[in-house]
Amino acid sequence: MARPLLSPIILLFIVSTLFRLSASNRDAVGYRAFEEKSYYLGTTFKLNWHKASAFCRSQGLFLVSINSQSQLDGVIEYIKKSGFFTANESNIQLWTSGNDLGEQSQFLWTSTGERITFDRWTQGEPNHGRVNDCTVERCVVLQHYQNGHGATYSFDDRPCEREYFFMCESLDG
Repeated sequence: MARPLLSPIILLFIVSTLFRLSASNRDAVGYRAFEEKSYYLGTTFKLNWHKASAFCRSQGLFLVSINSQSQLDGVIEYIKKSGFFTANESNIQLWTSGNDLGEQSQFLWTSTGERITFDRWTQGEPNHGRVNDCTVERCVVLQHYQNGHGATYSFDDRPCEREYFFMCESLDG
């Protein structure tokens, strides 16, 4: 007896639907575009710096690098539009690609290999926090905190093993 042709057609329909869904998956999970780059704000779960970097790479992205005030303004605008920060959240950190893991005090954006020259450090940072005479603060967060004049965004060095939210970006643009 001949097999009906319907089952291969249904299978083809299911596969093509899944392919379309995976192609549009970036919009579904929080990807946004700004100045020709794609961004992903990871606010569903926290990861340490290494795992956040690996997660971004698994998505074809990199942890975010912020080289100028206009880039920072774009990132802040993206964060505000995401609705992630509320009035009750006073101090939140997001992993960036910055670190000095290669050479102490030589902070680089891992995604581009460029030195961090945009001076947006929190006052007194980077301070290379130490425990038992060993430097533990080697990775860079973008810190959001409330002060008397509203929200402030600045860089801070933190232990890479701590878990924070994170932001990924594409390098094109």
